[in-house]
Amino acid sequence: MKQLIALGTMFLCTATLPSSSRQAVAQTLESQVSAEWKALGWTLPESFPKDQLPFFKGLNAARGTWSFKGEAIDGERAAALTGNLVISGSSQGTMASAWNLIWFWPTEDPQFAIVENIIAMPEYQNQQFGLMLFRFGPVDYSNVQAKQMPKIQPSVFQGKWDFGKQSVSWTQKNLPGERGNQKETREEQSAAAFEMLVEANGKLSITNSVNLPSGQISTGKATERTGEWEQEAGEPKFLTGLHRIAKGSEITDPRIIRYLPAEATDIKLISDRSGHIAHYRISSEAFDKFFEGVWERYRKDRAAEPKRWVDYSEEEITEALKGSPLGRYEPVVQSAEMIFDKPIVWESLENATSYDGPRRSSAAGATYYFDRESGIVFQEAGYW
Repeated sequence: MKQLIALGTMFLCTATLPSSSRQAVAQTLESQVSAEWKALGWTLPESFPKDQLPFFKGLNAARGTWSFKGEAIDGERAAALTGNLVISGSSQGTMASAWNLIWFWPTEDPQFAIVENIIAMPEYQNQQFGLMLFRFGPVDYSNVQAKQMPKIQPSVFQGKWDFGKQSVSWTQKNLPGERGNQKETREEQSAAAFEMLVEANGKLSITNSVNLPSGQISTGKATERTGEWEQEAGEPKFLTGLHRIAKGSEITDPRIIRYLPAEATDIKLISDRSGHIAHYRISSEAFDKFFEGVWERYRKDRAAEPKRWVDYSEEEITEALKGSPLGRYEPVVQSAEMIFDKPIVWESLENATSYDGPRRSSAAGATYYFDRESGIVFQEAGYW
C-alpha cells in the first residue's frame, strides 16, 4: 500500500455555492456518482463498493469526548483503568480521510495517554479504501498537544474492515524502511494485533489485543458521551466538484485561494482532494501583481520552513516571473475523481505564456497558462 499510505499524510466539508450560483454549476452525471460517498467527501462512482460506509459514518459520529473503561497490559497481567477519549477529524477535506483519537487516564488528574491517527485512502484498483492506524505511546499526558503528534516513533497497523462484524482488524506492520526478521514479519501479517468495533452511534471498543508491549490498552470501551464535537470557529470548508464562480474573492477554500487570484472573474473550476484546474479571466496588471505575490510569499514560507520547499535562486525566480511563450494552448479538462456527463470544453488560449509557481518538496504547486491578449488563464494546481 504505497509506503503505508505515505507516513507524512497523517500530519494531514464540502462547501456549497449560494442558491443563485448553484444553478450555473456544471453537473456530474448523477446516475454515475454515489450520493452516499459524496456526502462523506469522496466523489466516487455508484459502482464503488459501499460496505465500508459504516466505518466512515461511525468515526464521524464518534467525534467528541467519551468516558471509557478498559485494561492496560502490565507485564503478564492486565491493569484496570478508566479515563477519557477525545476523537476529532473528518472523512472530508484533504487527500485522506483522517481521524485523531486520544485515550488518556486516569479520569481524575490524567497521567498517561495514547494517541492514534486513523487514515483512509482509496485504492481505486482494488475498489476499496486502504486503512492505516499510527499509534503513539503510551506517553506522559503532559506531552500531548492538540493537533501535534508526540515526538516518538509510532507503531503502525494496517486495517481490514469486516462489514458483518462492523469492526476493523488491525495488523501491526513495520515502518517504511524498517528491517526485521522476515519470518516474524510474515507471522505478524497473519494475525491481527487488535480489533476495533465501530458502532453507528460512534461508540468505539477495542478487543482481542495480542502481542502488544507493556502499557498498551488491551481492551477499551467508550461508555458514555460526555462532550459533543464542535467544529472549530473559522475551520475551512473545502470545495469539491464542478463549479462556476463569478469572482475569485468569493472563494474561501484555503487550498484554492493560495493559487487563484481574488481578482479573477468568470471562473470555471474543477476541484478534488488532490488539486484543482481553473479557467478564468483577469487583466495583465492583476495577474502580474498576483504572480509576484506568489513568489514573494514563497520567500517568506521557505525562510520559515526550508525543508518543505524547493530551493530557487533569485535568478531562477526572475526567469519564472518572465514565463515561457507557448503559442496556442488548449486546456485539458480532467480530474482524478470526477466522472463527467460529457466532454467539457473550455475556451482555448491563442497566444499563451506558461508561468510556473514555486514547488513544495512534495511537488505541490501550480502552473498558469496566460493569454494576455484575451485575458484568459488556465491553471493547474496540486496539493499533494
